Amino acid sequence: MAINAKKNSIYRDIKSKSEKRLSKANYEFDVYSDNWQLDANVRLNFELLESLNLTPKFTESFRLALADYAAEFSSRYTDNLFRYCRWLFAVGVTSKVTEQHVINYNATLSKTTEYKLGYIRAFLLDWHDKEIYGVDKKVVGLLSALKISGNKKGKAVALGCPYSGAYTLDEQSAFITWYVDAFTEQLISLYDYAFIMALQYTGARPLQLTHLYYEDLLTRTEAGIEHFDLRIPNAKKRNETFRGSYQVKKDVSEDLILVLTAQAKQSIKMVEEHFNVSLTSQQKKQIPIFINEREISNLTDFSAFEKIQQKTPDLLCLRTNGAKPSVAEIVRRLARLCPLKTTRIKLDGDYGDLHINPRRFRYTHATNMAMLGASEHTIAEELGHEDTQQVTVYTEFNEEMADRIDEALATDLTPLAQAFSGTLIDSEKDAIRANDPRSRINNDEGNPLGNCGTFGFCANGSVHCYTCNKFQPWLNAPHEKMLKSVVLKRDRKREMGASEFVLQGHNRSINAIKAVIRKCNARKQELENEGALNV
Repeated sequence: MAINAKKNSIYRDIKSKSEKRLSKANYEFDVYSDNWQLDANVRLNFELLESLNLTPKFTESFRLALADYAAEFSSRYTDNLFRYCRWLFAVGVTSKVTEQHVINYNATLSKTTEYKLGYIRAFLLDWHDKEIYGVDKKVVGLLSALKISGNKKGKAVALGCPYSGAYTLDEQSAFITWYVDAFTEQLISLYDYAFIMALQYTGARPLQLTHLYYEDLLTRTEAGIEHFDLRIPNAKKRNETFRGSYQVKKDVSEDLILVLTAQAKQSIKMVEEHFNVSLTSQQKKQIPIFINEREISNLTDFSAFEKIQQKTPDLLCLRTNGAKPSVAEIVRRLARLCPLKTTRIKLDGDYGDLHINPRRFRYTHATNMAMLGASEHTIAEELGHEDTQQVTVYTEFNEEMADRIDEALATDLTPLAQAFSGTLIDSEKDAIRANDPRSRINNDEGNPLGNCGTFGFCANGSVHCYTCNKFQPWLNAPHEKMLKSVVLKRDRKREMGASEFVLQGHNRSINAIKAVIRKCNARKQELENEGALNV
């Protein structure tokens, strides 16, 4: 009883200390606090150590050693160190990490999980080298001699896992169809629609997309043709600040840029209305596309907003997890609304739900590139990897990959009967909004194609209208010219090495336009038979 009282007294003494540091993301934390907020998404809870039999002196040493990493390395990296060290301490560490502790911990790991020891090896060696109490000298020799397997990458991809691996082309097509219709029917918000579309089209990490600014939407003109690029901030790079470097994805879908632009303008409008200000063009460029509306609502004046922009700008961005709003929340909401099933999961004579997971879109993006023959270097560059060691899982050939290549090269990935779900009309006088000039849908040359049958907001361009069930195409509109334009865009992107995943949106639009043209031809034949073709 006396020992516990003494121990608690020492803990109180430690917690009464204070040493302020700044994390890599420029967040202030106290080394002796139980909670370290390292960035908008990562918080370390040192109360989790209290169930272990650690001495106060050892706990303090661990805090000091880890604080250096929190200041020098990414928050995610520090968070993983904290978790893996906690598992090491649980094997019996009290006042010092000894050789036996490392041996015992390693014995609990398998070939597929021993990367966890490899992850903290450098940290433990550095902890000792800095002469901070807590790591026995013999541990240095043992860790230096141990041969530890790295983390096996891409197991879910290689095994074609229907729960966590890449989506099949049928699943991709069905999911695109669903979320476009869900947005049209106002089942999901523009915010959710823009994020899931960006996730699917780019293969980027969720964290990268949360850091997008309005200025990252780029347009350029070459040989009289307008091109759209997306500048994506890098993530998971050591010794790099928030938005410290970028990856530019060239010739991304115009549809994606349109939707992201609409969402960016919505975020700008939210800031202006909340603070009752009119932002300059330069200030607008610095507004996160996926802004954290909850964080903004807690601010009372624009100067507070500007202060956060200067000091901890990621606080203004969408979180990846935790409280609303967050990427995890968006995914959960979409998963709850999505009715899609997959034939790859069979449950009691029925099919299982399509599992929606951000990482799966990244796997799928890379797998589709591999199916079209992209090199390891090209895939690594697309995913933002510094080397190719993590992308071999996508390029190693096997029978399953061969089957999926055949599937990818199919001429019609989406049945024509399901491609167009709108209503063909003979002329504008038959439209639902016949007397509303705002309902008219024009092509890039300003020629009318049909009418929109809904009064809701739509961020999509005219190409997407063909796949919308509210679209009312006209019988004699230039649909063939639209088809030719979309096919040329798709083929140009294919020649530039775009993945089938990226091209999937074009394929769906092409099939829908083909379906409209077939309906037009059938209707014209019907009118001709009735002797009323020119009526």
